[in-house]
Amino acid sequence: MIKVKLSEPDPTILAFEGEILECFFVDGSKRFHISHIKGFQLEPNNKGKYLLTIKLLYDPVLLWTDEAGVAKVKALISEVQTAIAAYNL
Repeated sequence: MIKVKLSEPDPTILAFEGEILECFFVDGSKRFHISHIKGFQLEPNNKGKYLLTIKLLYDPVLLWTDEAGVAKVKALISEVQTAIAAYNL
């Protein structure tokens, strides 16, 4: 399992284990099966933040991280992409 806290003081946490990516927010959580994930995009802005887009079958999930969280977010993305490539239903 890999867990990432996106930034301070933002309490958003991403967790991935096996086939499920979970997003924990201050007001609840969402779970996504890897078969519903179509890709990721991580883009810097000009203020030291990065926009993480989780592309799903329908609406994307947009999240912000900071410079300190980028390496962990990239590791999580890599682990999810590896699981997607190996997934057979």
